[in-house]
Amino acid sequence: MSQKDIFLKTGLTQIETVKVISDKIKPTLEFITYNIKRYKIPVTLVLIYTQEDVSKFIKNTDRLTDVLVEIKIGRSYFNFVILPFTEEVQSYNFIKHVEKNKLNNISHAYYYEELKPQIHNYYNFINNYLFQIQEDISKNKIF
Repeated sequence: MSQKDIFLKTGLTQIETVKVISDKIKPTLEFITYNIKRYKIPVTLVLIYTQEDVSKFIKNTDRLTDVLVEIKIGRSYFNFVILPFTEEVQSYNFIKHVEKNKLNNISHAYYYEELKPQIHNYYNFINNYLFQIQEDISKNKIF
């Protein structure tokens, strides 16, 4: 496999990587977005990308209501943290706490945004998150 075919060190192309991730996270997101619509609560989705397993560190930091979806593809770990009852501004505090206390010696990149009550295209939604991670890695020369 050539270097251009490897996206975020998954061993897959970007299209294949997005498809695998969206297939795995779609049921959870459907359930969460239904509850956003029904109860009108803020929910933020955070993606923490690393090349080593940090799920234990994240689980030690999360609240009872938070949901962690861990996906490993190739050498990459995609940790999606769903933060119910949390607006986008408040989720930044969660990210900085995890960074300072758990990920300070681990190369990582993250992206987050508040979820809308409905996601029309899961592929494009996940692709946007991964694109932001790729941009962050390129800009900051991480990994």
